[in-house]
Amino acid sequence: MPGGIRSVPQSASMQYARTIGLSMFAYANDNNGAYPDGNSSTEVFQKLMDGGYVTDPTLFYLAMPGKIKPVPGQKLKPENVSWDVTGGADMSSPDELPLVFMTGYKISYTPGSAAVPLVKPYPPFGLEEPYQNWFDWLLRRPTIHWSAFGGIAVHYKSNTAKFMIFGPTANPNGTIPNFISPDFKPDGKTYRQLTPDGPLP
Repeated sequence: MPGGIRSVPQSASMQYARTIGLSMFAYANDNNGAYPDGNSSTEVFQKLMDGGYVTDPTLFYLAMPGKIKPVPGQKLKPENVSWDVTGGADMSSPDELPLVFMTGYKISYTPGSAAVPLVKPYPPFGLEEPYQNWFDWLLRRPTIHWSAFGGIAVHYKSNTAKFMIFGPTANPNGTIPNFISPDFKPDGKTYRQLTPDGPLP
């Protein structure tokens, strides 16, 4: 399709988010309705690995500055993880709650809130190719297909996933408006944004 290659990282990241989110849903079904929690998304994802809900650790990796592909059979490290999760979620949480989403953004668990990039204009990301071109081979680095535009992949508690693109004209600061739906009702519950390194204040 014309221009289709431009959307490969976005489409793939959305499918990664969906797969991670569904594995978290399976975990909740087996643990009295509680989604996996911990001190970081790295810890949460290790629970999914240890429980057999995910068998390939590369699911948690997108090419980003400072990130490296995990080694099968080894414990996950923060540099292997490219996703944040929401701590404190359970089966009674609102469907509009984002469960897992690309790291590099700060969110507020309030109705209609935006995802605000921590890197301007937006956190770069891409897909590591299964092959190396000759130039990257000479430099001993992976070949990465970088995204041509910014945005964030997310999986919500409703078990829906999408890639939300930021509009540079309408939102030159890179924010993703209505990342959390205006219909979101936290009902007094407190949720925590867990990055690969720990909670985001």
